Amino acid sequence: MFHSDSLRGRMVAAYVLLAVIIVGFFTGAAFFVVAKIERELIDKRLAHAAELWAADSYSAVQSQTLDLSFFKGALIPQPLQTLSPGTHELRLNGRALHVLLGEANGERYTVVDDQSDFESIESSSYITLGIAFLGGIGLAILIGRASANRVILPLTKLASAVQSARIDGSLPGLDATDEIGVLARAIEDRTTQLSLALQRERWFTADVSHELRTPLTIMLGAAEILTSRLQDRPDLLVMTERIRRNAAETARQVGALLQLARAPENTEHVLVDLKPLIEHELERCQPLLRGKSLQLKLIAPENVIVKAIPELVTIALSNLLRNACQHTEQGTITVSLTAYHIVVEDSGAGLPEVVRVRLFDRFVRGEDDFGGGSGLGLSIVKRVTEHLGWGIQHDPGSNGGSRFTLLLSIAT
Repeated sequence: MFHSDSLRGRMVAAYVLLAVIIVGFFTGAAFFVVAKIERELIDKRLAHAAELWAADSYSAVQSQTLDLSFFKGALIPQPLQTLSPGTHELRLNGRALHVLLGEANGERYTVVDDQSDFESIESSSYITLGIAFLGGIGLAILIGRASANRVILPLTKLASAVQSARIDGSLPGLDATDEIGVLARAIEDRTTQLSLALQRERWFTADVSHELRTPLTIMLGAAEILTSRLQDRPDLLVMTERIRRNAAETARQVGALLQLARAPENTEHVLVDLKPLIEHELERCQPLLRGKSLQLKLIAPENVIVKAIPELVTIALSNLLRNACQHTEQGTITVSLTAYHIVVEDSGAGLPEVVRVRLFDRFVRGEDDFGGGSGLGLSIVKRVTEHLGWGIQHDPGSNGGSRFTLLLSIAT
């Protein structure tokens, strides 16, 4: 009929509870009053008849109350002889009887009042009261639902408008003077503030990305010139080529971030072969292994094609791999690729529970990170995976380190 966990359900339940209390009180009071009046009237009637009988006025009593029966001594019916003196209610041979037993002039007497007809009327009254009680509950439900709908409907319209991102003065109830109007105006003000904050963040990201492109372009140009001039110096040519590739990749990533800041909904997803991309990132991490007894290992039994933004995938992978290389001194960093996920697992010291619960928050760093990181890498990975429609989770590694799993959205 209604859900108690909803506001509408709670309002209807309140109406029903109020109706039960009020109607139940008056119904109970009616039952009590009827029973009390019945008992007092019948007791007085029986007592008055007994007084007349004791005064030898039987004929007068008989003429006034034909429903009364009088017995004395041995004439008292057997079922009544065992009753104690006083007033009694009992049912005998299907008849509702009120009986008064007393003693006069040393002889017991009994006055019997047949109340069968009155009991039938009384039962009908009780049924009527019961129907009235149920009717009151039903009426309370109807009134409660109507009142709840009147209150909830503006809230429902307001919630629908908020979910559909309608702002700029188009929210319903803005002109209302009641609590709905107060709520609508508060939501509009808060939505406007959030929109402005988001716009400022996009502008800032776009400005930073734009400013970074200029020095990156200069670095890339300089690296290309050095590459052309150092053909006879293989030792320097390798380093120059690495600088050129890193500058080019960073420029592409900055371009992707700039596009996301300007129009994230228009950023194009393309088919990406993950295995070559992972191999390239593993190669880029080789300089981070200097001075460590550490190996990088790729387990990729099959190529996996996903629909994604290559630059964002590179950002996620590079952050995870750099994080693993930075916090692992010896052993193996393994990257496993399947059709459903990418797993980066290291053999480092792992993360304590206090860090794991806030691992993807901004500026959260491990206990062994002595100024080596900003605490933003995993937060960036989290945001990138959310934009890609992927998932990310962290678990303790099989060798005591950490295991990060990227849950893929496979291209169809």
